[in-house]
Amino acid sequence: MNKRILLAAAMLMAFVPQAGAQTAVPVGFPLKDGDVWVMAGDSITAQHLHSNYFEAFCYARYPKLKFAFRNSGVGGHTIPSTMARFDWDIAVWKPTVVSVELGMNDQGGTPTDKYIANMGDFDAMIRKAGARPVYFTASPINNGSTMKNISGNAKLNDYAIALKKFAEGKNAPFADQFHQLVDVWGNNKPNENLLTALGTIRSLAQNDKVEGVEHLKDFLAVQAKSKKILYSMTGDPVHPGTPGQLTMAAALLKELGAEPFVSSVVLDSKGQVTEAKGCKVEAGKEDGGTISFTRTDDCAGFPIPDDARSMLTFYPVILELSQHTLAVKGLKGNYNLAINGLAVGTVSGEELEKGVNLTTFAKGAIADQGKAILNAVGSKENLVGQVRGQSKAAIAPGVDANVKAKFDALLKQVEAADEKIREAAKPKAMKFDLIPAK
Repeated sequence: MNKRILLAAAMLMAFVPQAGAQTAVPVGFPLKDGDVWVMAGDSITAQHLHSNYFEAFCYARYPKLKFAFRNSGVGGHTIPSTMARFDWDIAVWKPTVVSVELGMNDQGGTPTDKYIANMGDFDAMIRKAGARPVYFTASPINNGSTMKNISGNAKLNDYAIALKKFAEGKNAPFADQFHQLVDVWGNNKPNENLLTALGTIRSLAQNDKVEGVEHLKDFLAVQAKSKKILYSMTGDPVHPGTPGQLTMAAALLKELGAEPFVSSVVLDSKGQVTEAKGCKVEAGKEDGGTISFTRTDDCAGFPIPDDARSMLTFYPVILELSQHTLAVKGLKGNYNLAINGLAVGTVSGEELEKGVNLTTFAKGAIADQGKAILNAVGSKENLVGQVRGQSKAAIAPGVDANVKAKFDALLKQVEAADEKIREAAKPKAMKFDLIPAK
C-alpha cells in the first residue's frame, strides 16, 4: 500500500471522530452570531455577578459564534428611569438584543397593571432601536418566604406572572428566575440564619469569661459532628453574593433553553476510546495501570467562580447545564486524575463507571479556563463602565471632536477586550492521566 495512504490511515485512527457535537445555539435560545446583547437592569445587574456568569457561559458554550455583551445596570432604577437613559446607556451600543431585568424597585409604588404598561413602552423603544427584547423576572427577595408563604415576595410574584403573559403576547423570550428560585432560597433561609449564628457563637466561645461559655462550646461540638452541609447565598436579601447569583445565572440560562451538553468520553479498562461526543480524542493507552489520552473539547463547561463552588451540590441545575463527562468502564479501586500533569482529584472505579462531571474539579486546566473566561469578562466590563461614564456627553449634539475621538478609541478597547474573552474560551487540547492511587 502507498506510504501516503498508510500515513493518512494512521492519522485517522489516532483520533475518534467528532460525534453529536453541540456547538450550534439551540432553537429558542435568544443568542445569534453577530449579536450585541445589552443587559438592562438595576443594582442587582450592576453588581456584575450573575450577568457576568451568564455571559461567560455563552462564551464557553458557543466559541464558534461572534457576539458581545454589555452591562447596563444602575442601582435603584425602575422601568421609567431605565427608559430615560436608553439613548446613551443602551442604544449607544447598537444592540441587537436587550434583556430587561427590572421590578425590584418598581414594586414600591407601581401596581402590576402599570408595571406591564411601562414594560410595553419599553418594548416599543427596544424594537424601534432595531433590537430584540428578552424579558427576565426579578430575582426573589431572599427573606425566607416561599410559594406557600409568599407575603414577602407577593408583588414580585404578581409581576412575574404578568410578565410571562406579556412576553408571550409580544412573542419575546422570557426567563422566570423568580419561580425557579423562591422556594430554593426560601427553604434554605434557616440554614443561612444558622450559619450567621454559628459565626457569632464561635466568636463568643473564644472568651472563657463569657457566662455559660461551656454550653456554647458543647453546641459547637455537636454542630461539628453534624454531616449536614449549610449553604448561604451570602450578600443581603435583595443583593445576593456570588453563590446566590450563580444560581440566578443558571436559572436564567435553563429557562431560556441554553445548551446543557459540553462533551462526553467513554473508555474501556485498557484506555481505548469507545465513544466520544462533542470532542476529539487521541487514541488512549494503558501503561502499568495508568490510562492516558488527550482530549480537545468543542466547547467548555460552565465557568464556576471559586467562591460559589458550594452551589454545585446545592443547586443541581448548574451541573445539568454543564454536562462535561468522563467515563471509564471496568476499573477497580481508586484513581488520581491529572490534567496537563496537575493532579485535580481522586475518583473511584465505581464513579468512573457511571461517569464523572469534569466541572466539579476546582483546580486544573478545565477550572483554570473557566476562571480565565470570567476574568476576561470582568476586564471587559471595567472598560464598559468607562464608556458608560462618558457616553452621555460623547453623543450630545455639538460634542467637542476631541471628546468624541477619545470615546471612539475607548469603544475600540472594549471590542479588543471582547476578542480576549473569545481567545480565553477557545478549545484547548488537554492531556488526561488516570493513575492508580496507592
